[in-house]
Amino acid sequence: MMACDICLFLDSETESAIRRAWCILRTRGLSSPLLRSGGKPHLTLAIWEDLDPEFILDDLADFAKTHRVFPVTFSSIATFGPESGTVFLGPVFTPSLIIVHDQLYRIFKEMKDFSEGHYRPGSWVPHCSLTLGLPPADLPEAINTCMEIINLPIRGWIREIGLLTFDRESVHSIRSYKLGE
Repeated sequence: MMACDICLFLDSETESAIRRAWCILRTRGLSSPLLRSGGKPHLTLAIWEDLDPEFILDDLADFAKTHRVFPVTFSSIATFGPESGTVFLGPVFTPSLIIVHDQLYRIFKEMKDFSEGHYRPGSWVPHCSLTLGLPPADLPEAINTCMEIINLPIRGWIREIGLLTFDRESVHSIRSYKLGE
């Protein structure tokens, strides 16, 4: 059992643009262990603190087959507040994004302890993290750096859905599935 995220993954060009931002943030001392450890830019749909990933992989594969690739536009740089230590790219909240999120929750609603509260429908703020766990004093510099180095809007595509595991030091991809295949 481990902490797991169900995530949406981006096309390679959009992923590269976000990775470039991560690299610049890292050179300025504004990164996080999760982003330095092989993490992949993504939008998190759900998080479990304790899950056997094998329990949901078949359902996740079926879910991917029933959804098509769809566009995403990141239009803002924001934070969840100074204590969060997080700076993120905010996507436009489109019908496609809402539908994927809501349908995922319908499929997995029977699971005990399915996801943390702020990822549930009605509370979810979709985001792609640029920093995690920064000290509050570093957030203004991180936000200013992001505003300087990222040309908004970033237009791309959601191409895959997958499962990540994580701890304080690293992120590992368990499995991802291409949408529509």
